[in-house]
Amino acid sequence: MFGINEILDKIISKKELTEEEKFKILHSKTIDIEIVKYLMRKLNNLYIEVLDDYEGTLFELMPIGRLEGWCWQTTESAIVFLNDDDYIERGNLRFDEKTPEYYHSWICFNFNGTEYVLDPCLSFLCKKRDYSRIFETDVKGRVNAKAIKEDLIRQVTTPKKEDNSEAYQAFQSFLKSFLKEGYDSYIESKKDEITSIL
Repeated sequence: MFGINEILDKIISKKELTEEEKFKILHSKTIDIEIVKYLMRKLNNLYIEVLDDYEGTLFELMPIGRLEGWCWQTTESAIVFLNDDDYIERGNLRFDEKTPEYYHSWICFNFNGTEYVLDPCLSFLCKKRDYSRIFETDVKGRVNAKAIKEDLIRQVTTPKKEDNSEAYQAFQSFLKSFLKEGYDSYIESKKDEITSIL
């Protein structure tokens, strides 16, 4: 077993940290309870089912490691509940010499002027600067929540001609009830728009 002092000694002597040490450092960082409450309010209605193997809320599945391997699907689903200017980053994390490039995606969000990372698949909630520094992130792409929300709406409201599924019909009914009288004008305003995702 190793302690924080041993990890700090490695950092000072410029020796590379192991994956286990990096995880321990990030998990040892304390997060203000207000940030946790904020995320719980925002993401409380997100319910995830994975291949009929397991299901639950993001906060039930996150600490038991059930979302690992589903990083894009999880972050894309969760980001629609966050603010329009929050975003997903996708790229490589450096765990250690054995795993110098772990292709992954994570959520970046702002809370009271500070940027944080929510990585539900690896079970991290920490300041973005700590996450980026510890994992030496190599960001390959970034997409904001607004673009993902608009793309989701576009996919649902302009299906392929053969898509007349129950899921499409159910979501279109939900969208109509959510937007109420503004549904037709919203659809009309979006029909010629092109969304660019970087």
